[in-house]
Amino acid sequence: MSKYTVLFVDDEPNILKALERLLRNEGVRTLCASRPSEALELLKTENIQVVVSDMRMPEQNGAELLGLIRETYPDIIRIMLTGHSDIQIAMEAINHGEIYRLINKPWDDEDLKSVIRSAIHEYTREEKIQELHRVTYQQNENLVELNQTLEEQVRQRTKQLAEKNVELRNGYIETIRALAEAVDAKDAYTRGHSERVGIYASKIAQEMRFPKEFIERVYIAGVLHDIGKIGVPDAIIAKPGKLTKEEFARMAEHPEIGARILEPVSFLADVVPCVRHHHEWYDGSDKGYPLQLQGESIPLPSRILLVADTVEAMTSDRPYRKALPIDCVVSELNKYSGQQFDPDCVRGFMRLLDAQGEDFFVKGNNFDIYEFLEGW
Repeated sequence: MSKYTVLFVDDEPNILKALERLLRNEGVRTLCASRPSEALELLKTENIQVVVSDMRMPEQNGAELLGLIRETYPDIIRIMLTGHSDIQIAMEAINHGEIYRLINKPWDDEDLKSVIRSAIHEYTREEKIQELHRVTYQQNENLVELNQTLEEQVRQRTKQLAEKNVELRNGYIETIRALAEAVDAKDAYTRGHSERVGIYASKIAQEMRFPKEFIERVYIAGVLHDIGKIGVPDAIIAKPGKLTKEEFARMAEHPEIGARILEPVSFLADVVPCVRHHHEWYDGSDKGYPLQLQGESIPLPSRILLVADTVEAMTSDRPYRKALPIDCVVSELNKYSGQQFDPDCVRGFMRLLDAQGEDFFVKGNNFDIYEFLEGW
């Protein structure tokens, strides 16, 4: 039996039969419900990973059904299938049900199959992230218990603890990277963005002659700086055009959302303010957010991150433009130095650019923060 199950909800029997046939050779199990109430009963007894619902149904509409599923079964991936290409319907589905995708009838078979495959892949990714959380939590619990033993036992286990610390360190970094990848995956154009920001920020912090512990914190904050975008709808994150005022306000919530996500994690306590304030402007302008902090009241790692984030965004392809040349980046940083950016952080980047040129920019995925800090 397949490990994954897709539930189709539609009040038209012919539609359900067509959807069943569509996935017959996809290696997934399919269930069908002709009413929302029937779908909810199936969810109580079946292990379901993806729900594909019609919008217009007699008992309740699809947005309401997917919203209820989100509240009761938040891990299930939700897809809306509708013949009504009404923007209001789309917004209701996105906001109430926080859907993964919105697909219009009549659908393209290959496109629909591709979306369902992607949804299952997303479900699997979330499973792995949760498992990483559980493993890391358990490892930390084990370490706390171990540190409460007698001094003599601690001395006898020094070598064992050193090996365990390496394992925890690696697991810790991999967990952080997995969280960042979950955010980057919401938009194919930003894949790897968070890791690159962490690397660029680490290089700038090293150039500014900060100690190892500070550089490590800057790297972790860089990798996690956009974690709050988990709470921003995909439609806003991946929008190719300019955001509306309302959409920008929603996007501007991501530093605060990210900080709230990280606050319960004790070993990330010193990273939380760095994430919360990485979009503040140095001059305290109301263009910065969330609190319009000014100058040195902005955490120093946040000021470094803003430069690194800007450099990475400008030198990467986006849906609305190609990557910009480095002279445009230099011009932008110089223009807004002292306004948006901390002048010291801008100078640190410029020194690196003069010394390294194109070698400054990441060309692979083999960066190791601890190897980078070796001998520093």
